[in-house]
Amino acid sequence: MKKKKKNPKLALQNIHPVGWDKKRLKEILRQFEDRRILVVGDVGVDRYTMGSVERISPEAPVPIVLVQEEKLKLGLAANVADNVNALGGIPLLTGIVGLDRGAEDFRELLKSSGIEAGYLLTDRSRRTVLKERVVSERQQLLRVDYESSHPLDAETERKVIQRIEDLIPRVDAVILEDYAKGVVTERVARAVFSAAKKQGKRVTVDPNAKTQVSRYLGASVLTPNTREAEALAGLAIRDEASLLEVGSRILKAAKAEHVIITRGKEGMAIFSAGVSKCRIIPTYAREVYDVSGAGDTVIAVLTLALASGASVEEATVLGNLAAGVEVGKRGTATVTPEEVRVAMEFFARMPG
Repeated sequence: MKKKKKNPKLALQNIHPVGWDKKRLKEILRQFEDRRILVVGDVGVDRYTMGSVERISPEAPVPIVLVQEEKLKLGLAANVADNVNALGGIPLLTGIVGLDRGAEDFRELLKSSGIEAGYLLTDRSRRTVLKERVVSERQQLLRVDYESSHPLDAETERKVIQRIEDLIPRVDAVILEDYAKGVVTERVARAVFSAAKKQGKRVTVDPNAKTQVSRYLGASVLTPNTREAEALAGLAIRDEASLLEVGSRILKAAKAEHVIITRGKEGMAIFSAGVSKCRIIPTYAREVYDVSGAGDTVIAVLTLALASGASVEEATVLGNLAAGVEVGKRGTATVTPEEVRVAMEFFARMPG
């Protein structure tokens, strides 16, 4: 009786800046121009209320913020679309807004960024998502969320699916952004993967910790952060062994080509089907002011790179470089190809 062959043990492999082919990476960046990316998911507005704190309220032991500035920015999946746009790509953004002031602000923000608003759908039963952050001297004091998170009704869901099926033949790749606000239902996700498969288009997914990994079955690439990866795999990441187990579990459960776990200062871990090594890309950040929106930047760059013919390692290096730029900015922000090139030159000089 023949003995069963054991699967090769998964091992870690570190990839350092000295191993980059800068000429190749710059060529990939140039090819971002005019790549059409469909972005599907929950959309909304980020509002930043900024001011100074000089005293505590006499009504309750809370600081009084003297407001000096208010800013509105595209949030959630719209921030991903904004990043695609800033990087030279053409985002086609599909999501749901309400019939309210938030929707008016949202459309104005899209117009200011040069992003087409015509692919959105309106649901009067929902309020447009608004996340308000109260900030004093770069310290976030409070966040207030205004949102509806109930699942789509059958008719709205049908319209979303129809819109997705109409748009996928027109794009180079698809990003599915799941913020668990009700838009990425099981049927919507299934429609995305099915239509993309028929058209031979990649789907990259920014998953949510509240969603079962089975909903992402058919994704080309998943990009969970550490907390999301732990929830999807049902296991905490405490060391190298548990990291390898978590990545392997998600890869198998989603039947994905790749799983890329974004780990903050620990860099990114790439797991690929049929590959016996987990590749580690180090973090490229000089200053960290605000990590909000970094994941949006990563998936935008990653998807544009893959749509431009990059390998998953090349795409992840570029995504990590872009994230290092984004976290050096205040709030959710976008990154340009030139900023990525400057970061590339800086970190390529680092020793391996």
